[in-house]
Amino acid sequence: MFVDTHAHLSFPEFTDDLQQVIESACAADVKRIVSVTTDLASAQKTLIIAERFSNVFMALGLHPNDASPASLQFVRDLARLAGNSKVVAIGETGLDYHREARNDAALRQQQKDLFGAQLELAKELRLPVIIHNRDADEDTLQILRAYAEGLPKDWRPWGVMHCFAGDAKFALDCIEIGLLISFTGILTFKNAATLHDVAQKVPLDQVLLETDCPYLAPVPYRGKRNEPSYIPLIAQALAQIKGVSVGEVASATTENAERLFHFPGGVSRP
Repeated sequence: MFVDTHAHLSFPEFTDDLQQVIESACAADVKRIVSVTTDLASAQKTLIIAERFSNVFMALGLHPNDASPASLQFVRDLARLAGNSKVVAIGETGLDYHREARNDAALRQQQKDLFGAQLELAKELRLPVIIHNRDADEDTLQILRAYAEGLPKDWRPWGVMHCFAGDAKFALDCIEIGLLISFTGILTFKNAATLHDVAQKVPLDQVLLETDCPYLAPVPYRGKRNEPSYIPLIAQALAQIKGVSVGEVASATTENAERLFHFPGGVSRP
């Protein structure tokens, strides 16, 4: 069994055939999907999807690229939605310095404020965090280290570095403070040498799999719409890199997802 730990089922790319996408995932042994929100509108739509499909769970979050002076009010709006039993995480949240924020100190601070508010919400609700990081390794790690220090010692893992794209040192730094590392279809790309090195060095008990669909479709679907049924292709790439069976990857990554998200019906967080 596989778990797609990061999908965006509320996005327009799935409007016309969502039922078929979910059925295809089940047929590919992807038995659970965490559909991740990026703003209030996608949160409200994802709640409807999660209620409709028993195997879809959700994470509530505001993407850093949507940071603004009004963002903190939206975090309070998220808190009102978080009582739903299908909510298994806060996120995606984090920092993104790839575009406007790179040279805009005020916008970077808005992202940090939004990130901090969502981390505090996660602590209050005793939920794990799905972290977005792009071109902001130093600031992201600094904020997360401070956050980790205030968590119970037995609350590990407490989050995941989604769509990991850093080097092995950054990955191991993340693991040290209690995060899991999540791989996408990029792992199937021939030119992803740095990520292949990370996959080889990171222990299998610290790894998750995700599609980040509709983006980042794995080979041989690269450039097309991604979907949860492609998770086994990422698992195959990881198995080849680590020299283990696909079954071992499936078992380990599913267990890791259960440890992080504590899906309803499983073991509750201590």
